Amino acid sequence: MSRLLWLFLMLAGCASVQEQSKTQTPSSIRSWSMDGRIGVQSSEGAWQANLYWEHDPAQDRLRISGPLNQGLVSIVVQKDLIYVNEGDGVTTLSRDPDAMLRQRLGFAIPLTSLRYWVLGVSDPDEASVSLSKAGFRQLGWEVVVDELTPVSGWNLPQKLRVQGAGVRLKILADTWDVKG
Repeated sequence: MSRLLWLFLMLAGCASVQEQSKTQTPSSIRSWSMDGRIGVQSSEGAWQANLYWEHDPAQDRLRISGPLNQGLVSIVVQKDLIYVNEGDGVTTLSRDPDAMLRQRLGFAIPLTSLRYWVLGVSDPDEASVSLSKAGFRQLGWEVVVDELTPVSGWNLPQKLRVQGAGVRLKILADTWDVKG
């Protein structure tokens, strides 16, 4: 009987170690989507919007809209290419996503790194990262996860703050879907 109990405890221990390592590395999630809200404060002003973000290894697709999908803006990012559709036939394409955002919004956000930060982890392609009191700093931006939520065995941010370059973002995730 004691061998059976020991075997059960070993298997349970292995499962919890596997689960814990999985929750510690959400940067390995290849495809996901998040539906929530974003608040932005900058020298250009402040605004809030609904945010839907879908990521897969080939591209990121973001939809940003006001209440009842008013002012819907679709953004597609593929490596160094950004495509923005503001509706009413207004579309823009650029090979420099950061410069385009700076031109359109008055500030730039490192979207490539933000794809990791929204998961609550640093960008593995950027070497410089340092821990701060409340989170971590990377590329001159402070990332703080205020609240986590369990999603398919992962702990993902439900409330996230990102601040840098005169810009403050608050991202609230209402729902996550981890696809692989």
